[in-house]
Amino acid sequence: MYPSAAPRRLTRAEKQEETRRRLLDAAARVFIRRGLQAASIEEITAEAGFTRGAFYSNFESKEGLFVELLQQRVYDRYRGIVTGTPPDLSPAESLRWVAEKLAEIYRQDESSWLFALWLECLAHAARHPEFRSLAATFWSGTRTIGTGQIAAAFKERGAEPPIDPKHLATATIALDIGLAVQNLVDPDDVPLEIYPPLYELLFARLLDGGARRSRPTASRGGGSTRASRRGGRTSPR
Repeated sequence: MYPSAAPRRLTRAEKQEETRRRLLDAAARVFIRRGLQAASIEEITAEAGFTRGAFYSNFESKEGLFVELLQQRVYDRYRGIVTGTPPDLSPAESLRWVAEKLAEIYRQDESSWLFALWLECLAHAARHPEFRSLAATFWSGTRTIGTGQIAAAFKERGAEPPIDPKHLATATIALDIGLAVQNLVDPDDVPLEIYPPLYELLFARLLDGGARRSRPTASRGGGSTRASRRGGRTSPR
């Protein structure tokens, strides 16, 4: 019997990546238990099995770690869903597909902590103005992804967005947060199953309306449009 090969030693970069992952995992648990304000760096590092030195080798602050946690667990996942949309879907179908994938994530066991982190971010920003610019980097990145997807859907449909796609992306985030919060406290009355049809209803109507507005209209020259449709006769008012 030959001796088993010794496990490969991790490189320095791999060790640092593993340390960051463990710190982020530990921080998620601590933030959910204690909240961002009450959580301490000592508690996070103890949960991960490290010292303060390991923390400051990877993160500048507790708040910076929190935002990176949101970006990793929410932003990166959302970006992966959007970029993974099947190419054969229509614009409206692709929007519904994304909504269904998001609903699947929300239905997973980890959804409760995901919502808790969302709420913690908003609550901390409300209480601490100095945190708002840092938190804005997360929300801005999420809006940017949504803006690109929405703008592409209108362009492929030959439709004109009724307002700036960035504002539509803001509306979808508001829908996400609103449904998430209500489902968290009242899941029977606000089931996550309503998310995809609401998402589709919002954008299917906007896409159809935008397509109609983008169609060329009859020339206004040489008489009124109403008169031309009525065989040249005008209708007195």
